[in-house]
Amino acid sequence: MVKKQPGAENIRVVVRCRNLLPYEAERGDKALVRLDLATNQVIVQHPIGDADTFAFDAVYNNTYTQRDIFLQEVQPLVEAVLQGYNATVFAYGQSGSGKTHTMTGKLSDPQMWGMMPQVVNYLFNEVRKLSTTTKSFKIKVSYVELYNGKSRDLLASKQVNLEIKQNMAKNFYVKGAEMPEVTSFDEAIRWFNAGTDRRQTASTELNDTSSRSHSLFTLQVEQFDFEQDPSSPIVLTSKINVVDLAGSEKLSKTNATGETAKEGCNINLSLSALATVIDTIVKGGKHIPYRGSPLTMLLKDSLGGNAKTVMFANIGPSEKNISETISTLRFALRAKQIENKPIKNMDPKDARIQDLLDQIEELKSRLGNVDLNQEDQLRQRIEELEIENADLRGGGVQNNIELEEDIRILQAKLEEANGMVAEKQKELEKGIDGRSLLEWNLQSELGRGKELRSLVMNFIKQVCQEEQIQAIRSKMPQDGSYNTTDDGWDVKEIEFYLREFAAMYESWRQSTYTREDLEKYAHLSVTGALEQTQRQLDEVARARDELVRLRQEDSVKRAAENELVSQLRVDLNTLKDENTKLREKVERDQERMKAKIFKNKEEYKSLAEELERSKALVTEKERDIERLKRISEETGNNAIISASTGGGASWANADERTAMLQQLNEEKNIRKALESRIREVNVSLRRYGVCIADAKEVTNESREVSEATDAFILAALEEKDTMDGDLCAKLQQQLRVKQRLTELRHQHQRKLDDMLRKYELIKTGRTTANSGAGADNNMLHSGLADEATAQQIKELLHRKDEEIERVIKEKEKTCDRIVKKLNKCELRIKELEATLEEERVQSTEERQELDRENRELQRYNQQLSVELETLRGQLSEMKEEMDFMERAKSAEIERWKEEAANGAGRLEEMRFKMAAYSELQKSYDRLQEQLQRTEVSLKEKSDNLENTRQMVKWSNSLLATEKQKVEQMEMMLKQQEVEMRRREEQLKSEMMNDINKQVAANNRRMQDQAAQYQELISQEQDKQKSIMKKVKSSRKETQKAAQRYDEMILENEALLSKLEELKVTSMRIFLEKQEAQRELEALRPTKHVANRRL
Repeated sequence: MVKKQPGAENIRVVVRCRNLLPYEAERGDKALVRLDLATNQVIVQHPIGDADTFAFDAVYNNTYTQRDIFLQEVQPLVEAVLQGYNATVFAYGQSGSGKTHTMTGKLSDPQMWGMMPQVVNYLFNEVRKLSTTTKSFKIKVSYVELYNGKSRDLLASKQVNLEIKQNMAKNFYVKGAEMPEVTSFDEAIRWFNAGTDRRQTASTELNDTSSRSHSLFTLQVEQFDFEQDPSSPIVLTSKINVVDLAGSEKLSKTNATGETAKEGCNINLSLSALATVIDTIVKGGKHIPYRGSPLTMLLKDSLGGNAKTVMFANIGPSEKNISETISTLRFALRAKQIENKPIKNMDPKDARIQDLLDQIEELKSRLGNVDLNQEDQLRQRIEELEIENADLRGGGVQNNIELEEDIRILQAKLEEANGMVAEKQKELEKGIDGRSLLEWNLQSELGRGKELRSLVMNFIKQVCQEEQIQAIRSKMPQDGSYNTTDDGWDVKEIEFYLREFAAMYESWRQSTYTREDLEKYAHLSVTGALEQTQRQLDEVARARDELVRLRQEDSVKRAAENELVSQLRVDLNTLKDENTKLREKVERDQERMKAKIFKNKEEYKSLAEELERSKALVTEKERDIERLKRISEETGNNAIISASTGGGASWANADERTAMLQQLNEEKNIRKALESRIREVNVSLRRYGVCIADAKEVTNESREVSEATDAFILAALEEKDTMDGDLCAKLQQQLRVKQRLTELRHQHQRKLDDMLRKYELIKTGRTTANSGAGADNNMLHSGLADEATAQQIKELLHRKDEEIERVIKEKEKTCDRIVKKLNKCELRIKELEATLEEERVQSTEERQELDRENRELQRYNQQLSVELETLRGQLSEMKEEMDFMERAKSAEIERWKEEAANGAGRLEEMRFKMAAYSELQKSYDRLQEQLQRTEVSLKEKSDNLENTRQMVKWSNSLLATEKQKVEQMEMMLKQQEVEMRRREEQLKSEMMNDINKQVAANNRRMQDQAAQYQELISQEQDKQKSIMKKVKSSRKETQKAAQRYDEMILENEALLSKLEELKVTSMRIFLEKQEAQRELEALRPTKHVANRRL
């Protein structure tokens, strides 16, 4: 659990439990959830075992109205929004637990309004109350849906998928989502209803109108305050999100299929990502996976961010949903531990001022003991100078010395700021992922340099009069290398002013300094040098700490790069495995297609053979028909001849002819009945797309073709796996009936052929009878009967010829149909071959594409390795350069220390000379006193006048000598002071030249490296874009695999839930069995007593 931080507050979690639904009550479900409203606890009683207790911020049952819950939980959030805070209200729970009822309710009934309409109503009422002549409000709305992992704008008329982007504040938003302005409650509700109509819903066994997506309804409030500046108002922007999450569900309980099942999988995936984010936040993880789902990205500021958040956990009391209820309560308990840091939104100008103040505080903390309020100090020193000018001779020497020291300090600070700017610019070259942070630091340091320059400018304007500034400006070279504006002096101009001011000060100082001033100046110089050295040492220590920090950041970045490379390698291996699987699948498909083509070729070959056999049978049948025609013609001629010659005896017995004709008619009727029955069977078979042989084929060859066709159909039906079992059995039964009818038809056809042969035999017998009838020409009546019979036979043969022609035509039609079928089969084979060729080409292209992608990935991996080595080399070079700079800085510090030591030695020498001078001054004073005593003695002792005069002369000569010595000492001091000043100026000029050269070299190096860095960044961005495209494709595949995995997990959960139900059932049966045993044991003594009574 994370540690409580100042200003942080936990997410407020509220539990709302509904009553049993009507179908749950009818089913006999028991309510196992009990709410303790006094202690805000939820008690869940298990069917077996102890109860579980959960504590939350608040719990509500159905005795509380929607208005009560709004006033207690959501109204404070709306008031915070009007104060400038962001807020979020969202509902979580199982499908059918009442989330949409809590968030939306019934818009037609104000008493049943959910949180959203009450938020809108209260917001507009408060805005009307707070609006004045100097303060106005603007309210905008947006409505976004997250469906199957995609974001859509429900307020747009055209529904398209939108992208989720990240702004400069690291917050996510939906790019392209509409945000219209609303001016009333009704207008906002109209927009909401329009978006709700476009939202995805479906009916499941848990909920008739189950939400199949997450929705975010956002109200953005903009406040304009014109009170301070009517031309530039203060703008305050805040928002409140009303989120209705889709319910978590199990396929075993919803019985969803198809698209609804897919939606359920995506819902569970997004809720699982939300649970992962909450667990990571609660455990205090450094990296929080907000990008795992669009839902978590849009809820980033509400989960561990800067918004005030209230979560509704909706549950149901039914015993059938006990596992989902406990899961929801545990989820809510984890969410209750999340800490947000609500931050009041500010006007951009105020935010900028606060940002600048923060930067000033940060600069103060970096500078340590150096006070940035130099202006106040300089003013105080100027006042001290004015006060001391009245007491000091020729002006405030001491204060002027302090001013000169201040100038040096300011120059040192300016140089330090330029050095820090150069260092920060070098740091900019090193950072790849921290580019924005380094740019901000660079801008901060540049701002710090500008502040120091402004301090120097203010100092110059305060210590110099306007005439002096104009005089210095007149001496400035007019070559365009200086910025001559008053508001923005550059470094060169400031240095020129400082030099001129130092020269003016030096000329003034030489005319005003005394010996005491020299001693004080020397002491202050040494003290200032020591302080400056100490500051430089502190700067070196801070630079060393900064270098350590940069090295640590570099190690972290290198670890991140290694992690990215390892992740790319894992993705590459995954793509290779998928490529191998695809190749194996393509090979299997090729083998399957080859088998199908071979089978189709075999079928085509068999059909072609059957066609050839059918053509041969047709040719043979035509020959048989021609033969029958010739026989019928011969028979008709013989009958005519017999009639004309008046032949007497019949060629056959009349009874036999009559019986044969009757038998022929019966066979014809039976044949027609069989053909009609076969046609009915064919009609019923054509319903299932099966084509069989025509019923008119009566030859033996045709029977073979029909039998082969029926066998092929039966085999095809047996191979058709996708056909329904009853339909297949019915079709096979009808085919068997058709085969039986065909066999019966063939039997009758054989009988008909036998009768035709008998007819031919009878015809042959008729010829013999005619030859024997020449002797019996008197039987005229028999001749007439034979003539009638011959006429009937002729008509019968004529009908037979017509029937044969009709059969031939039907055979031709059947052949045409067979040819058409064969052509269709051939076309289908060609189409299959073309499809196979296309699939083969496509598989080849896919294989080539996969090989090319693998090569690109390998080449990119190699490029990444080379670039990584290059970056490491550049890093090592930068480290060497930093080490060199550090060594140079150490050498410079040592040199400064040596110069300080030399200055201390010179100071000691000056002190020794000043002591000698003081001794001479004391001797001079003693001589003056002695001279006075001598004059007194001369007055008193006039008699010793000569001696006194000689003594006076000697004293005067001695005094003159001492004066000469004093003058010589003064000259020597002046020469030494001039030499010391000259050396100081020389050291200053050398140091400034070295610093300028170093700064120029660093600037050139920084510009070159910045250009190289920009090129590297552009190249890296291009490469990253290509990588991201590939990673997106791989992620899509991963998401598909994850969906499959999630489906398996859901099935596993369904099996586990069934197992749990079986366990509960078995335990219930076990308990009932124990209860029955106890009742049995209780009944046994009763039976014993009854037996005793008997």
